[in-house]
Amino acid sequence: MRADEGRTSWGRACWLLLPSLAVLGGVTVGIAEGALAASFGVSGQQFKVKAATVEGTDVAAYLDTAQSIDGTHHPVMLAGVGQASLRDVCTSAVVDVPVVGKISLKVLGGRSEAITGTNVVADADALLGGNGVITDVEAGRDASTLDRVEGVSGPPGRFGVQAGTIRTEDVKSTAWSANGGTLELAGDLEVTVTTGVNECF
Repeated sequence: MRADEGRTSWGRACWLLLPSLAVLGGVTVGIAEGALAASFGVSGQQFKVKAATVEGTDVAAYLDTAQSIDGTHHPVMLAGVGQASLRDVCTSAVVDVPVVGKISLKVLGGRSEAITGTNVVADADALLGGNGVITDVEAGRDASTLDRVEGVSGPPGRFGVQAGTIRTEDVKSTAWSANGGTLELAGDLEVTVTTGVNECF
């Protein structure tokens, strides 16, 4: 275990991030349509995601770290969702650009119809709000034995959690990366790039 992992306090409440891993699938809306660069994680740039409603089947996660290009390790929950349905999704990122200053990227989708996704994996580090129900929770399961989501399992001895279903509302989350999976859009994708800070929350 790396030294920076030992200073986190995720073990007591990491199951609360289960709703966020489904909402993080919304960031790949832009990736699937060529609107976002799929390099947020390796760049070390955090992004924000929120959704009005999230429903998912088969979720699994374990504690890990995400490494930025400068070598910094960020404590995260590496999480995957097998099947997810999201409505009214917003994804945003803010970067500093020489001469121009701060530039914001915002992607909106799932307002007319739900965005559906399969096998999406993300590195999440925070969840705000969110009311709902999670079923068949197995918190504290060894990460090496996780079997709900294909490809989502960790080293032996690492704290893991998985669940059968989730349903939640008004979810806000921050993450370092999201990748893989397939999403189907409702045809209402909106992408804007503006100067200044223009985030989802």
